[in-house]
Amino acid sequence: MPYIADDQGRLVLLHGATPASLLEFGPSTTPLYPTDPSAYELGHCPANLPAGRYPPLCRDDLSAMAALGFNLVRLPISWSVLEPERGRFNDTFLDRIAQIVDWARALRMYVIVDMHQNAFSHYVGTGESVDLRYNSGAPRWATITDGFPSRVYNKQREINPAVFEATTNFWYDRDGIQDEYIAALAVIAHRFRNESVVVGYGVYNEPWLGWTLPPGFEDLLLFPFYRRVMDAITGVRDGLPCWSGFFTPAVCGYRDLGIHDVRHLMFLDTGLLREVTDFPTHLGMPVSSYPNVVLGLHAYTHIYTPDGLLGQKVPNTSYPWGGYDQGWDWAAREAKAMDAALFMEEFGNDPRDDPLILHNQLLEAERHLAGFAFWTWKENGDAHSWGLFDAPNPPTASSGCIREQRERLLARVYPRVTADPTLTYHYDPSDGRFALKARGRSGDSTTVVYVPPEVTGQISSDGAVRIVVSDETDGSRLVFASPTGGPFVVAVSPGRVTLTSCP
Repeated sequence: MPYIADDQGRLVLLHGATPASLLEFGPSTTPLYPTDPSAYELGHCPANLPAGRYPPLCRDDLSAMAALGFNLVRLPISWSVLEPERGRFNDTFLDRIAQIVDWARALRMYVIVDMHQNAFSHYVGTGESVDLRYNSGAPRWATITDGFPSRVYNKQREINPAVFEATTNFWYDRDGIQDEYIAALAVIAHRFRNESVVVGYGVYNEPWLGWTLPPGFEDLLLFPFYRRVMDAITGVRDGLPCWSGFFTPAVCGYRDLGIHDVRHLMFLDTGLLREVTDFPTHLGMPVSSYPNVVLGLHAYTHIYTPDGLLGQKVPNTSYPWGGYDQGWDWAAREAKAMDAALFMEEFGNDPRDDPLILHNQLLEAERHLAGFAFWTWKENGDAHSWGLFDAPNPPTASSGCIREQRERLLARVYPRVTADPTLTYHYDPSDGRFALKARGRSGDSTTVVYVPPEVTGQISSDGAVRIVVSDETDGSRLVFASPTGGPFVVAVSPGRVTLTSCP
């Protein structure tokens, strides 16, 4: 099974969260918070604006992520902010992204720069049932609705004729707008092509099929688009030479845009319909000869699967038939067939369902040796908002208290890197116990296990391994396990789990 690896060939597990405040949601036409990096210098943080969905992202947020053991920020951005006018890219916004990358570097964290969209754009038009605060993505000039009415059905933002039409026009490269999107991605790749803190790029968040039915959408439109993105950015040449600027058939590749970025990961989302069904909706096959490809699983079992859409609540649900493992086991098959690593790119839920949904999704990630990015970091709203923290109180504060159940589940003991990609491990959030079983040869690279400050149990080892424990300044511990030849165990005994107190 392919996996995310470091320069020593060790399997790397990325644990992180997704702060959403750089996104431009409607109905406004400018970002809610400043994009000029000077507004965040010297630890300054703009006041939270309760009218928006998310508090601002500031340096202290990344420090708080690192304190939970997160080594990753999945950073979603809006095309509408990056390229507000056709062919004119927002250098100030690129500087803002670079500022966040610099913060991550200082904390030894990684960043995924994610080209994000929800219901294509907040320029799809207004209507009685349309709440544009939930729409983001394409700029006005790339949103071609052809006069279709903007109306949402069944409270699902994508079930909107204007969204169907605008999305379809994108997939068929109407007026060259898909080419412009590839150019925007190329601008990002050019800026960060030598930046090791940027682990890779999310190519397109939750692709919606528009008017094209599966599997034709995925196999004839979506995955050929992904291949063309990789052709453009990396310089690989996998498709037939074709003209660009208008619809190109699935067999067509894309011209080399001269970036030659061959070190970063490409995170590919298999589509919104796959998220709803928990089953593949495409043919399983390699997308590109470019080797650094990751299947970005969006795991929303019981939320956006049919049971959730029909109003059924856990644990009394009739779908999916295989439970949480249905989506995961199929995703593992998909990733292997695509020659891609597997990563839980997005997941989250109502906090009331944490003991079932959040707990089980994390168990599946553990079982499949997959990293994750939790949705979302902080969120304005009420007790049911999905943020890791309570909603801000007062509303202008950056956040409320960290939710204890989420801290217990997400601040985990886990192997950050290991030379054995077949190891197994398990963490029990109820009492902090942990056990890792692996094997190695003498001289193999070190396995590094992270133990968060919340976990107080004693660290031990057994078998063919030497361990060194480093006590970090933030109260966490790092276990450096060097194999001596054969199977070995690294363990943490049960103990008190000390959660963050909140005034």
